[in-house]
Amino acid sequence: MTEEITMFTQVSNSLLQLHPFSTVELGLIKERLKLHRLKKGELLLREGQVCNGLYYLDHGSLTQKRNGDGEAVVTGLFTPGDWLMDNRSFVSRRPSNTSITAFEESQVFELDIDAIHELIGISQLFFRLGTLFENRFDGVEEAGSLSSIDEKYLLLMHSRPKVLQTFPLKLIASYLQITPETLSRVRSRIK
Repeated sequence: MTEEITMFTQVSNSLLQLHPFSTVELGLIKERLKLHRLKKGELLLREGQVCNGLYYLDHGSLTQKRNGDGEAVVTGLFTPGDWLMDNRSFVSRRPSNTSITAFEESQVFELDIDAIHELIGISQLFFRLGTLFENRFDGVEEAGSLSSIDEKYLLLMHSRPKVLQTFPLKLIASYLQITPETLSRVRSRIK
């Protein structure tokens, strides 16, 4: 029970960064969270499934990939404290074109779509949960707007250092949409 309270404290702190939810409101969210324990390589979301939840990564790490021209392209790298989902699939209720996989043994809290609708039925305040994903760093989109590869790497280094500490060069390079060789050169220049 103490472990569960500690875990929810991290989710609560993350939610409180979004909005000053009351203790009662946080309790309503907590009652609806589902805990998933994933083994390394286990899928949280399979390509072709509809994404039915918002996920909070409590511990471990996850990758999000989409197949493109015969090679998987990394669209997300997640470390503890990150919220994630396939936004396009969740909103449109269409099958996902990405998969989310445990890079290592991981633990994830899910707030599924039925729970979200229930919460919105209780209070319109819970519409704010959607802004979690408007403010979430998306390296592919945000880094894509930068002009230099060095800027892309520096943005990742300053905004999400745990990604650089957790994932291998090849995955980080795919996430930044550059080759591993280019990423090696950038890292050498920046050090």
